[in-house]
Amino acid sequence: MAGFIQRLTVYAFLWWVLSGGSAASWAWGLPAILLAALFNPFPPERGVIWHPTALLAFVPVFVVFSLRGALDVAWRALHPRRPLLPTLVDYPWALLPPGRGRVFLANLINLMPGTLCVRITEHSMTVHVLSHPARTMAALQRLEGVVYRLFASDPESSRHG
Repeated sequence: MAGFIQRLTVYAFLWWVLSGGSAASWAWGLPAILLAALFNPFPPERGVIWHPTALLAFVPVFVVFSLRGALDVAWRALHPRRPLLPTLVDYPWALLPPGRGRVFLANLINLMPGTLCVRITEHSMTVHVLSHPARTMAALQRLEGVVYRLFASDPESSRHG
């Protein structure tokens, strides 16, 4: 019952925000909120357990990769003669089993300037890059290792299947 009330509160708040506080919207919103809270379209998941030392190692790697990517994209924008060589690279999974860790890595790549994960399969991930595919592959290997250590104690991510 506590879960239902919590979902009801969260969904009502989201509706209020999305509708701009319009009183008229509640005629449609209230039934939708009740149904969503009752049937819960988002099943609860266990939280992710990260290694604290791995988290400390992850933050500087993410910052460095993000800054390097941002500077590269900015440099290319300011110097149009610098070539863009957009390509797709297939990165084969080396460490991460199927699950949260792979999704986290794909989303992490999307946050970094100049890269975009376009597909995840059982055996690999396809990434769009602006240039330097070999350098990108080396960076992906390093990132996968950091993410692997980050998720090492998460039972959901450590299951092979």
